[in-house]
This record gives sequence, structure tokens and C-alpha cells, in this order.
Amino acid sequence: AQQMIVVEGIVHDSLGDNFVLLSKSKSFNDNQGQFEKISGASVIISDNAGNNFTLSEVEPGRYQNTLLEGVSGRKYFLNVTVDGKIFTSESIMPTKIELDSLSYEEVNNPFGGDEGDILQYRVFTHFRDPENIENFYRLKVFNGEKQEKGFLSLDNNFIDGDDVDFPIFISEFEEGDTAIVQLLSVDEINYRYFNAIESSQNGEVPGNPESNVMGENVVGYFGAYAKSQKSIIITPL
Repeated sequence: AQQMIVVEGIVHDSLGDNFVLLSKSKSFNDNQGQFEKISGASVIISDNAGNNFTLSEVEPGRYQNTLLEGVSGRKYFLNVTVDGKIFTSESIMPTKIELDSLSYEEVNNPFGGDEGDILQYRVFTHFRDPENIENFYRLKVFNGEKQEKGFLSLDNNFIDGDDVDFPIFISEFEEGDTAIVQLLSVDEINYRYFNAIESSQNGEVPGNPESNVMGENVVGYFGAYAKSQKSIIITPL
């Protein structure tokens, strides 16, 4: 496959909690080595309030600015220049929806299991979706400092105005683990992007999801996310 530029960019509503990752894709059959990181790029994020932030390369392919803090309701613009080629994107940061709490329950083993097996637990998120407002969510899950694999996205077509008890079905935890969940309020195109990835993981034919990054020979996403985060330590029930 033709090698493409990969852009992954997020602005959060917390100080310095932002990044842009730049890399290059590789052939499906190329299982050797890591993805090629792009160094020496020009990366600028601005907003519709007149603020401009130049992101510095803190490690190969990773760009950040410690002074950038997103604000709900503002539109953010990304401008990336790589070898004279320009890539742009934009995203509006939604209103933050707060996580109320987390809970967990023991995962039942339909086959009974063996004596001495380590118990597994599933975490549930609890929050209230505002009524009569179109909302889109992405959830990130961590076990301690390590992010869990998989993608979770959610719209409010069937939960508008409801109290939501949403299971984190992509992860299971053990006694003593610290489960951390981020509820990210995202715009519609970011929801569609990660929902497409989630669908391909669940058996649909994989393909590049719709990107909101404009430019030649580029894939990826840019999003302004309002983040609510909770944690819970798994102890015996």
C-alpha cells in the first residue's frame, strides 16, 4: 500500500494535556520494526478566540505545548507542515459531561472455572446524559498507568436525558488493580471515526475511517475533547 502520513491530535480541557503524533503508515505485510515517526515538523494549534500555540517536539514524532488548555465551546484549528506539505483540521470542544462514579462486579464464568482461579471484575461507568442535547462520547480505560486496548464510543440516541450505567466490556480487572476511566465528550466526526474502528474490531470489514484531517495522502484525526475522569480500586466484594 502507498505510504501515508498519519496524524493523531487531541486537545483536552486541562492544562498541557494535549498532543499531536506524526508518523507514517506501513504495508500490511511489513511486520518488521516500529512505525516511522516524523520529526522536524511544524505543528500549530489555534482557536477562534485568537490564541496560537506552537507545539514542540518532545520525543520523535510527539509534539506538545504545556500552556495549551482547551475551553468548551471553542473551535480549535490544527496546522501541520511536513516537508513542505500542509495538513489542516478543526474541531469544536463540546460541553463536558461529568462522570458521577464507577462501580464493578464479578465476571461470571459460565464454565465454572477451577478452584484457585483469579477472580475477574468488570467496571461500570455512571453518568447522566443531558436531555434534548445531541452528545457523543469516547471512553478511554486504564489499568494503573497502562491504557487498555480497544475502543469504546457512544452516542445518545437511546440514552437522551437518562442516567447511564455503561459497562466497560473491553477490559477485565483483578483484585488490587486501579481502574481509571475517562469519559470524553467529543464532536460527531470524532465519534464516527472511533466508532468505525470499533466496528472493524467487532468483525466488520476493516477500512480507513472517515478522517477530519485535510491534505494529500493523509489519514488520522484531530479532536478537542472535554474530559471527566474517575478511578476505583478493585477490592473483594
